[in-house]
Amino acid sequence: MKRPAIYIGFLYILGLITASIVIEQFRIVACVMMIILAIVLLLINKKIWKYVLFSTLSCVIACCSYWHCENMIIKNQVNYIGKEVVFTGNIASQIIYDSGYAEYILTGYFQDDNIKANIKLFCENQDLNYGDEIIISGVAQKIQSNYIFDSETYYQAKQIFLEFDITTEILEINVSEYKTLKNIIYNWRANMTEKILSHMDSEAGAMLTGMLFGDKSSMRYATKKALYRTGIGHILAVSGLHLDFLAGCVLFLLKKCKVGRKLSFLIIMLVCSGFVLCAGETVSVKRACIMILLSQGARIVFRETDNLNNLAIAMLVLGIENPFVIYNSGFWLSCAGALGIAVVANFMTEEIKIFENKIILNKIFKNLLFFCWVFVILLPVSAFYFREISLISPLSNLLLVPVCMISLILGFIAIIFGCHGLIAEVCFSGANIFNNLILKISDWLANFSWTYASTDSEILLFLLISGMILVILCQVCLKNKIFTSVSVIIVFIITGVFVNIENLLQAQDLKIAVLGTGKNCLVAVRKGTEAVLIDISGNHQNANYASVYLEEKGVEKLQALYLCNLNEKNMMNYNKYLNYPKPEKIYTMQELENFEVIQKQELLFHGALLVIEQDKLKIEYENKIFICTNEKKVFSDIPDILVIYGKSENVQSDCGILIILDENSCYEKNNYSYIGENNLEIIISENGKCQVRRLYGDS
Repeated sequence: MKRPAIYIGFLYILGLITASIVIEQFRIVACVMMIILAIVLLLINKKIWKYVLFSTLSCVIACCSYWHCENMIIKNQVNYIGKEVVFTGNIASQIIYDSGYAEYILTGYFQDDNIKANIKLFCENQDLNYGDEIIISGVAQKIQSNYIFDSETYYQAKQIFLEFDITTEILEINVSEYKTLKNIIYNWRANMTEKILSHMDSEAGAMLTGMLFGDKSSMRYATKKALYRTGIGHILAVSGLHLDFLAGCVLFLLKKCKVGRKLSFLIIMLVCSGFVLCAGETVSVKRACIMILLSQGARIVFRETDNLNNLAIAMLVLGIENPFVIYNSGFWLSCAGALGIAVVANFMTEEIKIFENKIILNKIFKNLLFFCWVFVILLPVSAFYFREISLISPLSNLLLVPVCMISLILGFIAIIFGCHGLIAEVCFSGANIFNNLILKISDWLANFSWTYASTDSEILLFLLISGMILVILCQVCLKNKIFTSVSVIIVFIITGVFVNIENLLQAQDLKIAVLGTGKNCLVAVRKGTEAVLIDISGNHQNANYASVYLEEKGVEKLQALYLCNLNEKNMMNYNKYLNYPKPEKIYTMQELENFEVIQKQELLFHGALLVIEQDKLKIEYENKIFICTNEKKVFSDIPDILVIYGKSENVQSDCGILIILDENSCYEKNNYSYIGENNLEIIISENGKCQVRRLYGDS
């Protein structure tokens, strides 16, 4: 039986996915159907009994493992939602914010029932370290997603389902007297980060700390966005690429020193394990560590390993360790990247020669084709998890990643010397030059709309998956690598054409998005790739909501930004988040230096008349009237769409569509009302037809 791990590892992950979809009432039915399918396959071909047996067992065991963890973890914790409880836990990780607050992940137990759990705590910064014990009292809340971030899925991958907010009382803090290995590593990373930032330019230094430690907290939002739009944002996440690079350097030195196989394996194991701890034990680094150790371990017994087999074993180990790993975007990106780099790209570019007797041109073309295939494998995962995809990723990775690797090497050397001395200074100077060059190129490219594409397309994911299936069938049936590569290009062209046709068909509709959290209100008016923003309530989070919406919808031009209720923090956040695109004009309704102050303004935006006041917005388009206000008013005309933000008790209810952001409103829901909801998009077509859709969750 060749490559047995493939039938066990991949089917185990498939079993976890199946288990997450099947509802509780049909679990037994699902297992029975798997067994029936296995019997049918055996009746068709008895020779494949080994493959069928291992695959079926793996799939069924995965389902049982997932359901067991679900019962043991989720169901036990659901009972605590909304209740005042006392929780004792140790700090497992922490994020310190510039605002003076902190987010701690605690591993511990509920004192009443002694039930173990992992929880999230958001509170004022307590200057705690890894391993410190903390006892808290507060109301447990279920982690919920919002339009900005899918928190529920993100934390579920870490087996975290409950959170405690800033109202939580900290009863006791017991500082750990013993310095654990993780404590030492955390303090060392903090010390190295501080020294790097003090020796380099702010953005270049922040980029190097991101490349070395995955710490992006010092980077500006605009800088990170530019790198992701260029397609090289993965260098900021300490991933398998970093570990592969480090292991490659160590192996090169060991070979030069003629170190034996067993000692080499031991050294590689120590280096990889240490790096996993330094990188925060991320899924991608664990995956790379397992694959490297399998590859090097085979050399001890004089065996050659298979990358696809190693990947299947790594996925199996990660799935057994944590059945909820299937919710981790890093898991899918890392595995897809490994599949693309180690398997597909290597196979598809092997022995390809286009230019006769031109070695350099053949090598350049082969490398470009290599990155194209990696991009193809990663594309469905990127389109599913992220709001944008880079269209120049193959080219930018070919040209810029080698420069990043040089900077990374210089950073490693500087750290080896403790970031002190002449050698460290020279390394920092070189890394500073390279990083500034990369940042300038990325910033320049990110301003072009053709370098990226929004994933806000209903047919994009379908076309990508269909195209991938078509490409696989081409290779399996025809077994011609050149023809398959051409089919990939054709799929991209067809996808681009259909997505653009869809955009053209929707370009004539006026879209009005009501964004924000709670009773806060930001209105984005969009038509095609142009938009206008009206921040009515002035909450500090509104800028983040605006940035996410513009990015998701692929807006290229922001005509104006109106700030009705301005505060300093709000203005700072708009400067932080709104860079791509940058507003052409900024108006305020309060005094602010260097900005035009208005009391009331009328704006004609692609046939829509916008009347903007401090606490009211009125939009007229195709004989439809949209009004957004914070209180009940007497309207000369009853609006077709009425949005009430702020506290609302008595609302004019005879409008066409009613949106009340106050969840405590006494108004009753019906088919045309949305009570206590935000992040909705109202679409008004040219024929005057209106419809409302949610921007996340159930549409």
